Amino acid sequence: MKVYIETYGCWLNKADSQVVESMLKRGGHEVTSDLEEADAVVVNTCAVRAETERKIARRLEELEEWRKHRANRKLVVIGCLARARPAFIASTSPSASILGPNATHLILRALHERVVDVGSDRRSVFELPTYNGSGKRLVIPVAVGCLGSCSYCIMPISRGRLSSCQPQRILRLFVDAISKGAKEVYLVAQDLASYGLDIGTSFPELLRALLECKGDYMIRLGMMEPSTLSVMARELIEFYFDDRVYKYLHLPLQSGSDRILHLMNRRYTSSSFVDLVNFFRSKVDLFLATDVIVGFPTETEEDFEQTCRVLEKIAPDKVHVARYALRPFTKAASMPQLSDHVKKERSRVLDELVKELTLKRNLRYVGKEVEVLLTDVAPKEGLLGRMPDYRPVVVKCDRDMLWKKVTVVIEEAKPHVLLGRTA
Repeated sequence: MKVYIETYGCWLNKADSQVVESMLKRGGHEVTSDLEEADAVVVNTCAVRAETERKIARRLEELEEWRKHRANRKLVVIGCLARARPAFIASTSPSASILGPNATHLILRALHERVVDVGSDRRSVFELPTYNGSGKRLVIPVAVGCLGSCSYCIMPISRGRLSSCQPQRILRLFVDAISKGAKEVYLVAQDLASYGLDIGTSFPELLRALLECKGDYMIRLGMMEPSTLSVMARELIEFYFDDRVYKYLHLPLQSGSDRILHLMNRRYTSSSFVDLVNFFRSKVDLFLATDVIVGFPTETEEDFEQTCRVLEKIAPDKVHVARYALRPFTKAASMPQLSDHVKKERSRVLDELVKELTLKRNLRYVGKEVEVLLTDVAPKEGLLGRMPDYRPVVVKCDRDMLWKKVTVVIEEAKPHVLLGRTA
């Protein structure tokens, strides 16, 4: 069959889609980028945000119409929403196979018969992608699930408990990919710092083993929870001194109010978060990415102002601002809710603050020469690259420079990106 894959959500979902693609190819199928020539469509869903769920619902309705005019076409819905809301998926797509994120190993069977399996709360069959050398970036899902139980989050239901892939398998894939020319490797999980805690190992042990592999490559570390990272911070900081590790830290704050953090069931305080950031920043000039939720149930104006003050203290380089969205089966769903008007206004204020903070960070580089690894075609012209701290830079150059390291003079700074030319 020719199979078309559509993916929603985070890097872990993107990694799962790459795993599915690898399984399909090993099973003799072809993955196509053209929906019209596809014999089957796989939709990898996300359950984190209500608006994403609505978008997926509309898309599934469109695909149902698409199937009606094309006999024997198959539809397979996989991922987080498939496990969290299987009845919703079934009502929208009555003939579709439905596989939870821990049941995607059944993908080949689901192409030939209708399979409904939301999977268990742990990943018992841990598939990894195959690297064939056609691209220079490899995304490795090293673990799924988490150790937390945040009151707003549906992930414990959709992804389940922490399940780590055996380090020997990750290392084999990594070494093979580097030998075949991979230049950039993303290690992804819901909480990368919790990797291995369920199988008697740890993330620093895994990273140490991977970096024993010689080669010209860069590793980007995925999101890490403050509570799990704090335990291993002194051990992990040593790896940031390695030139093959991006000086990039994705550490979600969610709120600067201790009262709200408590209601969220986050396992840290605003001051311990600031201390953790300061510890890493005192050792390495790194790129700090974080996440903030505005309008959490009962959030007062003072709670919101505390979040703004913490952001001013930590001066992040990137912030994902999300308005709180009620998710089913979560504790926060039963709490007193704020109006959409309040959430929208606080989101607007925070967006303006974030632009100010991130622009100030980026302005430091104007006029300077920096090293950039060119990794992607830019949306308008030139190439998009990354500095050693993973800071994005759009460079005026030809496409034949892709995946090369160049010296760039930064000419302009924007809140989310730097603009430059080759020196």
